[in-house]
Amino acid sequence: MEQKNRMEGKNSSLNDSRLERLQSINFRWAKRKGQASWDEKFSELVGYKNRYGNCHVPTKYKDNTALGRWVSTQRAEYKKYQEGAAKTSMNYDKIQRLEGIGFAWFMAL
Repeated sequence: MEQKNRMEGKNSSLNDSRLERLQSINFRWAKRKGQASWDEKFSELVGYKNRYGNCHVPTKYKDNTALGRWVSTQRAEYKKYQEGAAKTSMNYDKIQRLEGIGFAWFMAL
């Protein structure tokens, strides 16, 4: 977060000296989440569909627990989007892409 603040010109405790010290030990910054991360999980979902013929990834999918959580999150974000929530990562483009591969927004129990 401090690196992000610094890069955006906001107040940050990451001053030049601290940054240099981190760089001197080849510090690796955490990958920023966002569209690239979403695209990566979407590709994993496409792979799941190719293997199993559907997008019904269990929430606790043992072969890829992160994918199971991601699918669950997409459904939750879609619900917020449908309700008009101001804070949601879901958007029209993501909905179109997911529906394009046969993603089910609601799972029958």
